[in-house]
Amino acid sequence: MAPDEPSASLKKSKLKHHPSDQSPHAHSPRIFQPFRALGYVTNELPFSLQARGKVYFLTTCIGNTFQIYDCVKLNLLFVGSRTEAPITAIAASGDYTFAACNKNVIVYERAKEVRRILGDGGEIFSLTVFSNYLIACRDDNSIAIWDFTTTEKVTEIKLDPGFRLAVLIHPSTYLNKILVGSTNGAMQIWNFRTKKLVYTFSPFSSPITTLAQSPVVDVIAVGLLDGSIIIHNIKADEQILSFKQEGTVTSISFRTDDQHIMASANMSGDITLWDLDKRKLHHLMKGAHDGMIPSIQFFNGQPILITSGTDNAIKEWIFDSADGVPRLLRSRSGHHLPSTSIQYYGQDGQWILSGAGDRSLRAFSVIRDSQSVELSQGSVANKSKHLNLKIEELKLPPITQCAASEAKQKEWDNILTCHLNDNGARTWSFQNKVIGKHVLKTGDGTPVKSVHISACGNFGFVGSLGGQIDLYNMQSGLHRKSFAGIDRHTKAVTGIGSDSLNRIMISSSLDGTVKLWDFHTSKVLYTINVDSPITLLRFRVESELLAIVSDDMCVRVIDIETRKIVREFWGHRNRITDISFSPDGRWIVSASLDATIRTWDLPSGHMIDVFEVESVTTSLTFSPTGDFLATTHVDNVGIFLWANRTQFANVTLRSVSDEEIRPVELPTTSGMDSDVEDDLFVIENGQMDGTSFETPDQLTHQMITMSKLPKTKWQNLLNLETIKARNKPKEPPKAPEKTPFFLPTLPGVDPKFVPVSKEINNEEKSKSDSRVLHLNDTRLETEFVKKMKVAYEAKDYEDFFDYMKTLNPANIDFELRSLSMEDDFVDLRMFLEAIQSRLKTKKDFELVQSYLNHLLKIHGDVVIANFGVLGDPIRAILTEHKKEWHRIEELLHYNLCLLDFFRKVG
Repeated sequence: MAPDEPSASLKKSKLKHHPSDQSPHAHSPRIFQPFRALGYVTNELPFSLQARGKVYFLTTCIGNTFQIYDCVKLNLLFVGSRTEAPITAIAASGDYTFAACNKNVIVYERAKEVRRILGDGGEIFSLTVFSNYLIACRDDNSIAIWDFTTTEKVTEIKLDPGFRLAVLIHPSTYLNKILVGSTNGAMQIWNFRTKKLVYTFSPFSSPITTLAQSPVVDVIAVGLLDGSIIIHNIKADEQILSFKQEGTVTSISFRTDDQHIMASANMSGDITLWDLDKRKLHHLMKGAHDGMIPSIQFFNGQPILITSGTDNAIKEWIFDSADGVPRLLRSRSGHHLPSTSIQYYGQDGQWILSGAGDRSLRAFSVIRDSQSVELSQGSVANKSKHLNLKIEELKLPPITQCAASEAKQKEWDNILTCHLNDNGARTWSFQNKVIGKHVLKTGDGTPVKSVHISACGNFGFVGSLGGQIDLYNMQSGLHRKSFAGIDRHTKAVTGIGSDSLNRIMISSSLDGTVKLWDFHTSKVLYTINVDSPITLLRFRVESELLAIVSDDMCVRVIDIETRKIVREFWGHRNRITDISFSPDGRWIVSASLDATIRTWDLPSGHMIDVFEVESVTTSLTFSPTGDFLATTHVDNVGIFLWANRTQFANVTLRSVSDEEIRPVELPTTSGMDSDVEDDLFVIENGQMDGTSFETPDQLTHQMITMSKLPKTKWQNLLNLETIKARNKPKEPPKAPEKTPFFLPTLPGVDPKFVPVSKEINNEEKSKSDSRVLHLNDTRLETEFVKKMKVAYEAKDYEDFFDYMKTLNPANIDFELRSLSMEDDFVDLRMFLEAIQSRLKTKKDFELVQSYLNHLLKIHGDVVIANFGVLGDPIRAILTEHKKEWHRIEELLHYNLCLLDFFRKVG
């Protein structure tokens, strides 16, 4: 098989496998740690749509995890934690998401697992939620109903063997009733409370595939395997309407605004719109998705239809035209066939360009998924309508190799791709995210096998199957010269590179040679023969090192300056699929059909890391910032990121052997799992020690630590007088109308009459009539003073400051102003000692300063007038301040001297 031809498994893969489908392993690589997967949106399971007020939320499944989107902009909100087996059904209600996994149901609250409902029957293939009931359809022909608030089973219904369970819905307004459809075309209504069969309908002519509630009570839409759609009144058991579409009906939905439109989907990715008033076809959305559409749903009361497909896409369609034909409003999608070629774009490491077997070129954002986009191939959608063809059939052939340069991004096309069995390379504009206007054809008419763009971005190289290399101007698309002649390659050109000054051009070929060409004269300067077909070439411009891969499963490194092979890396047991240099040029990472990813150290010539994945790596690329390694794999449509552990941990780079190969699971969309073995974690019996990790209030007692409170808690206290002046009312409040003198009222802003009680004894009456105010001997104490006294006696002020943190600035101001001046200012002395104690612990530094500042603003004159009594605590606070500042000042001067030393040395 040629090196750039995708395997049969790549062509047939239809989202069957996902990043989390791998079985868990106990190991992780030494250098690269699984981080997260990009490009997964949905799969073949129906989504769950729920309304929260005026906002809709969509839950989709992606293998062993699920994702929740906000339908306003299709932003990703939550990613569920990984399940131990693939999810077979999902449903959502309120804050809860239900995921069926084998026989059990996992209950999530805001994407965090909270409990499990253990099943005792067959595998669950469908979930339905209404009220607080969770209904599960199981493959052992039974229905289980749970109360998900208590996880108690309400009942279980076992159906007759002649009635094979297929679909289930809860008809609107039917109390405790469920409507069940079967594969033999029959329907039944059951009361799950009494476990009694209420009614059996006459069977239809074909198996039932879907049921949908219409806006009219008692009316249900029934979708059949043969493409028939029956509008049926289940109360009267009468057929109202019938339609027939192409292909099996997979989902049905009704508009609930002022238009009587029904939408139905099929296995081929088409959506049919039916006019229920005229009882005829309204519009056919041919090729709405590139694959089966498992679910469609209209928003309640809105002309918006949301759909999902096995093409790894969700789309929103809006009906805002006069003819009622929908247009695409927004979408989120990824590849629906495995990627064949990826590479990082730019120097910031934000974008990854990916070409796949689905004939698309996509730019994935590593930072924000919502920015990921497919580069447009022109008005393909309009052509598909006129020619009555699928969009995929009009796209370019699958991309086999891609080259890009950021140098001239804003001036002209800066991406170049070659396609399977195509004799023309295509230009693309990353700035505009569209295909360019130039087609760079090979001079000998044979298919393009390799492409390259010069470092300056002005020239594009096209290598052909026949061995010729043609040079084009990227701005004009004009042919400039050919690298051919007697010394040309005799077989397909598999790789092209050039230096930063456009002095030499390097090429490799299946004829087993590497040729160095003079860029200006197009003549061969030197030929290196490796006696084995070369399948890959990677040239690092900065170090002028060339890495090549040949069929003998060896990675060779050539120094262009000396024109000699300086390193040979042997170890792979099968054909090498891709290699990549690290940004600093010290490592080469290689992937092979033996399912291993190996890291080679150029200075030492040793292999410093190796790990095995269950799915063969097809392409890999190293981030220009050195933080991630990105890989793609057979039968996986996503891009997988591996974190470079040397960026944040101490890793010993020693030589390793094949005996140390460890199997590693692929990253998941939910990011790094907590049970990954790492030096930073403590794991016992396969579980982390403790359910969660909380950041301590203070990492060490030698550090000054700020509080975790928002700035308003202490900044507003410093400016409280200004805030009060700003919020002072402009005019005094108006006095309420006087009530009659003989009606007693309660004090307050709004006058209220005192309720008259007939059962008032003489003693209470005499007390209420008395005008003498009786004062208790003891002083009233607030909660603030009580807690301060308790803390003072125990010499532990932790609870006291925790209580102070709960008070707002106005309450703190009131408490400080209310401190008693009696008993030699005991309240003031206790508060000053509390401040001193907190300063010694070095906690809540800025908070304590604001408290002290406000206290001195209020009682500064009292402190000065009575310094003989209050002087000791004030001096203790000052001493603590000077001590800490002296320590910090020494550290600052030490670091400044050290930086100055390195600056002079450098």
